Amino acid sequence: MKSFNEKKGHSMTPKYKPNMKRIEREKRTFLKEFSSKYGYNGKIDQIREKEYPQLNTCVYLDHTGSTVFAKSTVKNFMEDLMNNLYGNPHSNSPSSQASSMRIAGVRKRVLKFFGTNEKDYSIIFTQNATASAKLVGEMFPWTKRSCYKYLRESHNSINGLRRFPEQIDADFQSVSEDEVNSMIKNRNFFENYDKYDEKKEEEKVTYNLFAYPAQCNFSGMKFPLNWSQKLRELNTETSKTLVLLDAAAYVPTSKLSLANKDASPDFVILSFYKIFGFPTGLGALIVKNELAPILKKGYFGGGTLRTIIHNVPWQTFSNDMVVRYEDGTVNFQNIIALDHALDSMEKLFKDYKYISNHVQCLITFLSRSMRSLRHWNGEPVISVNSDRDFSDNKQQGGVFSFNTTRSDGEEIGYLEVERLASLNNIHIRSGGLCNPGSISRWNDIDVEDAIQHFVHGKVCGDEHDIFNGKKYGAVRLSIGAMTTIEDVLIWLDFFRKYYVEKKPKAKKFLM
Repeated sequence: MKSFNEKKGHSMTPKYKPNMKRIEREKRTFLKEFSSKYGYNGKIDQIREKEYPQLNTCVYLDHTGSTVFAKSTVKNFMEDLMNNLYGNPHSNSPSSQASSMRIAGVRKRVLKFFGTNEKDYSIIFTQNATASAKLVGEMFPWTKRSCYKYLRESHNSINGLRRFPEQIDADFQSVSEDEVNSMIKNRNFFENYDKYDEKKEEEKVTYNLFAYPAQCNFSGMKFPLNWSQKLRELNTETSKTLVLLDAAAYVPTSKLSLANKDASPDFVILSFYKIFGFPTGLGALIVKNELAPILKKGYFGGGTLRTIIHNVPWQTFSNDMVVRYEDGTVNFQNIIALDHALDSMEKLFKDYKYISNHVQCLITFLSRSMRSLRHWNGEPVISVNSDRDFSDNKQQGGVFSFNTTRSDGEEIGYLEVERLASLNNIHIRSGGLCNPGSISRWNDIDVEDAIQHFVHGKVCGDEHDIFNGKKYGAVRLSIGAMTTIEDVLIWLDFFRKYYVEKKPKAKKFLM
């Protein structure tokens, strides 16, 4: 491995030079423990050199933000476009039919990727996971008796769904993991309130919605996939709960199977760039076909209709759920690119279990190393935003979220850590990460705090990482399929140099 400062094209401040002797020594120690699961049977360095040249000049630890695309994906995609003509699929020309055939093939392939098929599920292509969540809100059969519950540790894409019940004066509630388990155990997850005329509603089914992330994007904590089945078992003839699973942060490094339809969520949302790095601007809503009769169609665009009259409110929609909800022309070229991304993943990594094992080794080692850091006086350098076992990939994903303190207990803002890392070409992420529930949980910010701080100038994405003594986010390191132990060790070397105090600070005396 080349010296970090010697890599071609690398620009770095002269203050930091990795201790390569220490890094090589720590790598040998790591391999003694993890060599059986790390690095795809010794192929990781070859994979990195051949397929990920964009990583040669940096350390990239923001794979939950977006992972990195393989060179072969864009190369094969480019060759495909240069040798074939793909037209708008809403036509019958040869180029349009070529697009339609490829899109149909990719739909089947993606469903197979998740262990299911076109009989049980449909895949509706969207712009991203957020657009998929919004589409669920638009199609869901809300009534005033509906209730929407969502896990506290949800991304804003899930929080935003509360706007739909809010607009019709229906109920919504943010719930903790313990509250979910308690309500399931006591069989009282949803209560349909008596403030509406029950005689008019008693013959109708009330549909409620529960949404949660399979893996929290802020902390990397994983949540039970069997909640879908447990909630389904609570359904009655007049009250049914549908489950939306936000899989965006989960599926890049963990296998999600929808093979058992009865035990699987009703809706799954995701973004493909988080799995493959490319294409961007392409997500999906995977939805159970059995729900088609109850889902609603609001706005409509080109390609969704069977017939329409232009000047009166009369139109009928396609019977095909995919056609009905994909308004306008889908991003057909990016869907073709997705085909090549799947090819690259299968060729490079073979099976998801190898990716999961690789990531688990690295996040276990990273978390253990970071937790062990102590200042000169024995005080811990960091606090960790997770209560999971990092060595168990069923409990914790490849994310390490933390905050930093000095030896005297003073908090160090997450923006400082990110900026110093950026100056040294180490790519991480910091902030609230669009997850207000996690910010509240890990930084002890209640409703009154948040409102009062907003009144006094605190807004999302500003420069105030610590406001009125409260932290509003964290530093997040996230591991991907192509992360190496060198990436982790260089980060650790950098962090020790700048944030672990080896001796007391010299006191300043006033003259």
